[in-house]
Amino acid sequence: MAHAAAEAPVQQLAEQLRETREPLRIVGSGSWLHGGGPWGAATPLATRALQGVVEYAPGDLVITVRAGTTLAELAAVAGEAGQMFALAPYGAPDATVGAAVATATPGPLSYGDYTMRDLVLGVQVVTGNGDITRAGGRVVKNVAGFDLVRLHTGAFGTLGVITEVSLRLHAVPMRDAVLVGTVRHATAGGIDDVLPRILAQRAPLPMLLRCTPHEAPELWARVSGNAARAAALEAQLESCGVADVHPVAPTVVQQTLHHTDHDSVMLRARTHRSDAVPFVLVPRSTRSRRGRCSTIPRSAVCASPFRSHRQRRSIAISPAGTGSPPHVARCTPSR
Repeated sequence: MAHAAAEAPVQQLAEQLRETREPLRIVGSGSWLHGGGPWGAATPLATRALQGVVEYAPGDLVITVRAGTTLAELAAVAGEAGQMFALAPYGAPDATVGAAVATATPGPLSYGDYTMRDLVLGVQVVTGNGDITRAGGRVVKNVAGFDLVRLHTGAFGTLGVITEVSLRLHAVPMRDAVLVGTVRHATAGGIDDVLPRILAQRAPLPMLLRCTPHEAPELWARVSGNAARAAALEAQLESCGVADVHPVAPTVVQQTLHHTDHDSVMLRARTHRSDAVPFVLVPRSTRSRRGRCSTIPRSAVCASPFRSHRQRRSIAISPAGTGSPPHVARCTPSR
């Protein structure tokens, strides 16, 4: 009986989609309606009523929640078992899990440098015809064929309404802190001397470089793990030429990194989890047709001793003044 009652909102949603012949705009908590997306004028379709935990197996580090569950509610449930969702997506804490998955919203300095597609294990989706479908599963290792989970993640609901999500969790580390420091020997607002050192490091250290005119660049990093690992990562920051390193409160992280100033640029250096050394890091707007860097100084290009196309790194730039999530672009050198 309880299961049938829980599935009732999904069945009602399916009936509504079968009977509707007009465009619909899927809305979670409505906290990011100004964000870019493939829609025009459409009737809102609320999913906030689909909330709550469906299944939680702390021993498996997997949780299944309904799409209307907020990120704050997810954090509270996982925190009781000493676990966490590795990604803190851009937006308010009352944003819904379904919206974060549908938009594949990234987050600044996510734990382990994970993306949304790395953490979504399975989804339940109601298609435009009113069919209730499932993709993926509720286990970390899934050998399903065509990966529909990744297809739905970031599709902005164009393939169907996400009603349920299974997520991979992580144990809360012994130490987990965001550090910030000023980059030494860098011209005010310049990055020519900074990028090569950042790109050359291979430590699994999520980093953001904040550049503001007439100010020295700031390097933000998330240090997590046991005491020895955290100390080693902090030493890695110093090797990049960072001075006055100090921890910052979560509220400062929220105010500074989730909302870009109108005259600031945020650069994100993302190390591939295979510990790969990068070839080239450039924004998409600076790529030429053959993949060569056109406007970034040559000093910002880091050549790798390896030649595997799988070994790459990405850079993200947040548009100035928008407060929107940064766009990630990859570039490899021409052969």
